[in-house]
Amino acid sequence: MKRNILEKLIVCIFISMAGFIFIEVNAAEGVGNTTIATWKDNKKGAFTLRFDDSMWSHHDHAIPNLAKRGLTGSFFLNPALERYGYGINTWESLASRADLELCPHTMYHMGASDFDEADYEIGESFRIVWGLNPPDKSRLCPFHRGGGTTWPEKFIENVQKKYPVADYSRECVSYNGQDNKNELINFAKKAIEDEKWHMLLTHGTGPNLEYLGFEVSNFEALLDYLVTVKDKLWIGNIGDIYKYIIESRTAKVGNVQNNSEVIRLDLISDTDPVSYDFPLTLITEVPAQWKYCHVKQGNIQGIYSVKSGKVMYEAIPNRGEIVLKSSSMDITPPVKFIVRDGTKEDISISSSTTEVSANWDAGGDPESGISGYWYKIGTKPGGSEVLDWINNGRQQFFTTSRTNLALVRGKKYYVTVRSVNGAGLETESISDGFSIESSPDYISFTENFDNGRFSQWDQKKTKVGYGMSMLYISDKAARNGEFGLLCHFQENTRLDNFFLLKNEVTDFRETFTRFWIRMSSDFKMRGSNSSVQILELRSESGDPVAGVSIGYYEGKGFYIHGMSVNDAGNRYFVPGSSRNYPLSLVSFEADKWHRIELRTFADAGKGFVEFWFDGQRRGCIKNQFTIHNNVASLAIGAVNVSGESMAGDIYLDDISISDSLLE
Repeated sequence: MKRNILEKLIVCIFISMAGFIFIEVNAAEGVGNTTIATWKDNKKGAFTLRFDDSMWSHHDHAIPNLAKRGLTGSFFLNPALERYGYGINTWESLASRADLELCPHTMYHMGASDFDEADYEIGESFRIVWGLNPPDKSRLCPFHRGGGTTWPEKFIENVQKKYPVADYSRECVSYNGQDNKNELINFAKKAIEDEKWHMLLTHGTGPNLEYLGFEVSNFEALLDYLVTVKDKLWIGNIGDIYKYIIESRTAKVGNVQNNSEVIRLDLISDTDPVSYDFPLTLITEVPAQWKYCHVKQGNIQGIYSVKSGKVMYEAIPNRGEIVLKSSSMDITPPVKFIVRDGTKEDISISSSTTEVSANWDAGGDPESGISGYWYKIGTKPGGSEVLDWINNGRQQFFTTSRTNLALVRGKKYYVTVRSVNGAGLETESISDGFSIESSPDYISFTENFDNGRFSQWDQKKTKVGYGMSMLYISDKAARNGEFGLLCHFQENTRLDNFFLLKNEVTDFRETFTRFWIRMSSDFKMRGSNSSVQILELRSESGDPVAGVSIGYYEGKGFYIHGMSVNDAGNRYFVPGSSRNYPLSLVSFEADKWHRIELRTFADAGKGFVEFWFDGQRRGCIKNQFTIHNNVASLAIGAVNVSGESMAGDIYLDDISISDSLLE
């Protein structure tokens, strides 16, 4: 009798002068009781793999090994360094698909001498990371200024205050053991036993790690162990785990309504909902007859299985009422929707060769709603040749230039958008495509030497000494036409430069310089630092902007690379050098034509140089100050030479400079 009375009781609670909230109780005892899990998915502990300095080996070793095991990690980036450019497709594309966390780590990892410099180093790295995250993700980020760097006194109080920093170091236990397999695994085990958050920091990884890393077999043994305990240990990134801890520390669940048809809850926390947007795991008792539970909070929906009268689901504090109802499983994907190229109305022509925009209608799903959208860009319907899947959150539009998009004039491109519902089912919709506008003047300079003369060139230094090493037009150097440019190096002859120079080759702010190169099979270099720079782009003042060189690496053979110079006169190898990371070298096969592109963009803080080899971008350095580095002249041949001696021939042909990528 008492139970029947309780089941029909309506409790009226007076709250100040605001009115009344009615809590209806008309369900079995215990229904509606809700607990907040200590860790996501009610696991026993948490563990983070942290990687610093956007190393070359992160791209080559760490991330492939995480991805194939279904693990994630937190990567602290220095976006102005050449090692970031080496992995540009990883940081600006793959990281989104692999659910990796990107964290600001300053631009150059060099510290700062004053507050303005500190503000740029920190603030710009934050802005770049924000731009790579899903657009509706909180701007709260883990941040570290970098070891071994010097900063102005009290810079934290005066600069870091401007940016939302996740102060995670007080919440986790960091590894301070040895490079030992058993110690590493025991550190992860201890997180489960103590129900704590443990973090492992490394820099380089793999057989060619740069510095401050773990031996390969030890590191990979830890990864293999983590796979076996994923059901017990939350392998998560810093930002998510930190938000979970701070949110749950003051989180409370209120029972607003509770009966056999519906359960209404309110989840609150003392945290700022703008910064703290990570869902907490809740476990609620539901009526025994429920098999599946539909959970709705605002515009977020999902369907979850009920086990032993309880449902485990996710909700975000301070985001409104949570409504639970009995449901069947959603077995239908979202409905199709229309994708429009451009920012508003559908376009068929775009004038931009570096940026793509699209927008679309809301993807409908009456059963479980839409949890998010992804997009990709290709040269055929449904393709991803330009950019693979990018997480766009719940936003129904995007404009992107990530990975330094390079679009070909006259070519058609397509955007594919994927909607995902609350049950994880997907629907893809494809735009009708758009073409890049052509222009009669987009190629500013071409040279194929088929007229047999140097008539286009303003300066000609074609011989060294008495002409033993020289530059001349020859049919042996022709790739397609009648002639090409032959650079002959005579053995045991003094090394010196010989080249052609063309002034006023372009007035483009962005340039693609393309040429073809072949090296004779008998070509050889002697000397530990032997190299020949075969092309140099120069500014109006005659200073170098970028270049291409061939070198020789003992035991590895010939390699080719780009070079970049910023406004401060700093030179960088693109993608890298044998000194800092041997695997970054691009091998150069003799007696075969290779296509080279050197892309430059002059800008204050957003400038870059890219090196392309046989149609593939192999290196990049971006986010540079190169406002004074507009390309004005071109030198080609043996522009700079070093080493003990060289012998053999290098052939050059079909040179062009354009404002965009050529097919």
